Amino acid sequence: MDLNKTVDHLSKDMVEKSLLRTDLELENFFAPIKEDILITAQEHSVQVFNFTDYHHLNAEFRPLIKNKRQLSSVLMATSDGDEFLILDLDTAWMFRITHDGSRDSLSDQYFWNKEGEYEPHFSNKKSEVYDPRSRPWYQSAASHSPMHVNWTKPYTFSTSKEPGITISTMWEDTANDREIVAAFDVLLTDISKFTTEMDISEKGFVFILTEDEKVIGLPAHCGYNDMGTIKKDVLKHYEEIENEPLKQTVNIWNGLEKKDSCFTFSSGGEDWWGSIEEYAISDEDKLLVGVAVPEADFVGSVIHSKNVVIIGFVLVLLFTIYILKAYRDKHKANDLLTTQKKEIEEKNGLLKSANEEILLAKHEIEEQNHEILDSINYAKRIQTAILPPDSYWKEQLPNSFVLYMPKDIVAGDFYWMDVIENEVLFAAADCTGHGVPGAMVSVVCHNALNRVVREFGMHQPAEILDKVTDLVIKTFERSDHEVKDGMDISMVGLTMDTMQLEYAGAHNPLWIVRKGNEEYEGLELNMELDGKSLYELKGDKQPVGKFAYRQKFTYHNIKLQKGDIVYLSSDGFPDQFGGHKGKKLKSKAFKKMLIELSDTNIHEQRDFLAKAFTDWKGDFEQLDDVCVIGVKI
Repeated sequence: MDLNKTVDHLSKDMVEKSLLRTDLELENFFAPIKEDILITAQEHSVQVFNFTDYHHLNAEFRPLIKNKRQLSSVLMATSDGDEFLILDLDTAWMFRITHDGSRDSLSDQYFWNKEGEYEPHFSNKKSEVYDPRSRPWYQSAASHSPMHVNWTKPYTFSTSKEPGITISTMWEDTANDREIVAAFDVLLTDISKFTTEMDISEKGFVFILTEDEKVIGLPAHCGYNDMGTIKKDVLKHYEEIENEPLKQTVNIWNGLEKKDSCFTFSSGGEDWWGSIEEYAISDEDKLLVGVAVPEADFVGSVIHSKNVVIIGFVLVLLFTIYILKAYRDKHKANDLLTTQKKEIEEKNGLLKSANEEILLAKHEIEEQNHEILDSINYAKRIQTAILPPDSYWKEQLPNSFVLYMPKDIVAGDFYWMDVIENEVLFAAADCTGHGVPGAMVSVVCHNALNRVVREFGMHQPAEILDKVTDLVIKTFERSDHEVKDGMDISMVGLTMDTMQLEYAGAHNPLWIVRKGNEEYEGLELNMELDGKSLYELKGDKQPVGKFAYRQKFTYHNIKLQKGDIVYLSSDGFPDQFGGHKGKKLKSKAFKKMLIELSDTNIHEQRDFLAKAFTDWKGDFEQLDDVCVIGVKI
């Protein structure tokens, strides 16, 4: 037996285990950052983003930075150039607010002591113009699809002037037709502090390189005992580092055809083992992680392993003798086989009984599913009954259409109508959720609309939404648990003989398509195409339901023109993923579609939109309920 080859094999195994342990430690370092930024993005994608509310943002992000040793700062910016930053300066907390990319004024900077202050004790202006959209972390996120996690290349942070890398991701604020990017900063000195404290053996060390072979994780046992010595060498090219084993490890690895192998080399009169592998911190971003260990650090273990190998051969020999003896005792073995056969037959009987029980349970589950489906279908009949009948809708608004495409059997979206004297009230509503939960909320909100109009006699849209909000909050406050469900809605009051339109909205806008491109008081010109224009009335940035910053809904009163087309929509159509790239349709493309469609007969527009939605969706799952209303004047 060639024990030298065995020693080499065991040595390689120990190096590979050291590299695996390093990967696990790195995963513990980077994975929480990725998880936290995705949670932050998902939570803020459904919240109103106020980048100037430093009380709320401090309360949310200071504990995150304080409790995560990897993070030094948190940033969030919009495609309009608005941004906030929270930075831990060790002696104080800094909060920066930037408006429109500092176009009209320099960024505001506020400072707090470490503990106990509610208001900043000092503030000033940033000394130079600063636009977050020009920073590497923003550009990296903006160049990828929503919720894609990105890491920047190492660069110098604009505020602290420290070298670092930044993780970022982007999502779409469809209500305001803009993009928002969140980012977390990680200092390279913190990565090096992590690697210099990794103890894999007495003299062995771990190091981390960028893809262009600059050192961002310095080795242990090399005098990096404080931040000053770490800052001096971090981000240097590996050939500039005064560490011969590190240089030789990288040089040898660069010359290998098979990059995943371990190798030996001599340095300083000692034999060393080294290896390097790629470590992916995201789908596109990689680091090089290396290990270098002198053979003397684990030679004792190898000697112990030699003894284990010798003992193993002895045991194999003894086991062979035992097998030969067992062969001679075949009669006893046959008796054992007979006993085992009986046991197997008994187990087969138990398995048969278990299969019968499983089939019975499957049958019961199928019956329960059938009963549940029957109940949901009956709920659909109830929900359909509360919607305005087609005959009633066409009687009140003959030149109109309603496209209603629930995601599931029952829906959270609904459309509503009532008539007060010569004014037609109608709305497109999107309740929290879809399916059965959304349908239950829709019944509550639908009943509240009917009560406000029929019992309280209100017919002005803004007043109706204010009162409906009171009723919805009161209904859900009866629960022992806090319920924040409600709805987004566009509500219109239309008097046809005077062509007067009243409107109020919760998040959802109202669009008017008319010929020409003139400016009109109270109407925002949003898009022009082929001699036609789309004007927009924006809804208030609050739901009908419980909301911390609730205000009275805004009342809009507009004079319409003959030939105008009024459109209301929930967010289900523009938020649908599809097309050959699998991305959202988005509000801009949906509004362009409405302008192009406006010359089509109003009664044919429903079928056109339904086909356009199906073609766009393709093989993708429908994400939400769809409700679109069009009325031609």
